[in-house]
Amino acid sequence: MTRKNYVWKIGEELPELAPHSLAKHRIYRRYIERYIEILTASSGQEELNLTIVDGYSGGGAYRLGRDIVEGSPLIMLRAVLAAEFKLNTARPKGFKINAHFYFTDTVRDHCAFLVEEIRKSEFSERLDRTVFVRHGDFNELAPNIIDEIQQRQKAHRSLFFLDQNGWSQVSFDTVRRILRELKNPEIFLTFSVDALIDYLSEKKLDLRAFGVIDFNQDLVRELVRVGEEEQSGWRTVIQNTLYAHIQQATGAPHYSPFFVKASEGHRAYWLIHLSKHHEARNEIGNIHWEEANASIHHGGAGFHALGFSHSRDPFQLALGSVFDEPARKNSLQVVAEQVPSLVRSMLDAENRPPTIRELFISRCNDTPVTRGLLEPVIVRLRDEGELKIESKDGRERPRASTVNWDDKIIVPPQKSFWGRITGFAPENKNGPSSQDSG
Repeated sequence: MTRKNYVWKIGEELPELAPHSLAKHRIYRRYIERYIEILTASSGQEELNLTIVDGYSGGGAYRLGRDIVEGSPLIMLRAVLAAEFKLNTARPKGFKINAHFYFTDTVRDHCAFLVEEIRKSEFSERLDRTVFVRHGDFNELAPNIIDEIQQRQKAHRSLFFLDQNGWSQVSFDTVRRILRELKNPEIFLTFSVDALIDYLSEKKLDLRAFGVIDFNQDLVRELVRVGEEEQSGWRTVIQNTLYAHIQQATGAPHYSPFFVKASEGHRAYWLIHLSKHHEARNEIGNIHWEEANASIHHGGAGFHALGFSHSRDPFQLALGSVFDEPARKNSLQVVAEQVPSLVRSMLDAENRPPTIRELFISRCNDTPVTRGLLEPVIVRLRDEGELKIESKDGRERPRASTVNWDDKIIVPPQKSFWGRITGFAPENKNGPSSQDSG
């Protein structure tokens, strides 16, 4: 799917916003709000330094039917303003969010339009002070933005929203540089995998385009071959090959390859989230569960869910799995069967039990499971006598209804984990079928 090309020009009609973009904007807003909430959890804190970058910002306004709605730049500005107001009201000493915003676009008319939108808003006095609109290719502008983040704040707290058109505008080298040179960056990267697959199906082997995403000639030819030979679900096979490639090429410790559904048939685009911290991975997972009607993934329930496996039917995976209540229940069932064996496999030479944090980190990138799904499973398995929970100082927690990241998961000796787990076990004790959602 090639994303609709939006055009902004002063004096001309606004572009019509595609319905699926509303979900993407909600995810952006929700994540900014949650991000600030987490980073300001300390009651004694009085300020937060933050940088937000919108790498393909557009003009900042759209038509939606008869209404005019804000684009991502204004959504981001208002999300930070609302969070600051909430904190400033709740804290006796007040609170200040020292946020800088960088909005870039390759089209000069788009930048001019966005400047006018900001000038008409309550943020007009911030232009060229804390709000910067820059014309140019994001890959060329990124080094200066990175330098300015490094000079302004020690922690490098930064969010990059790279909503590219298609799949070849954002260089993976730029992504790696952001992750390498900044201490605490997070990146949202849209990636139209369907547009890339269509391009491959036309047997276009121009390596200049593929070089942006680190495709060599051998990989391109292999993907074309797969497209020619696979009879059913071949798009999913290619998709999962790309999934593995993006993991390796970006070098992000934590990532989520979930999709936002588009309006054109069954097509969707990746909204990839890249970060250095498992808490960030957990939070974006939570938001996709909240966006149950808009988010999907191509995988099964529980852990080991994402990425291609020859044991799965690619045609079934092509249908996509949603984040609805049946999927949540199925995930609880599957995770209940998986946790004990995962804990056993993580025991080191000294039989040191893993913490809940370590268990989550070891598997969080290949699953729709979040901490909120994992915790009740661990508590239920404890209640069923299948495992024990100990605090980080070694005290057993036999009745706790909640668990902490640093709690340890203890496998009782000579205990079988292969039976049916009361209240959680799926009907198929061998795990989810290819038709399971999750």
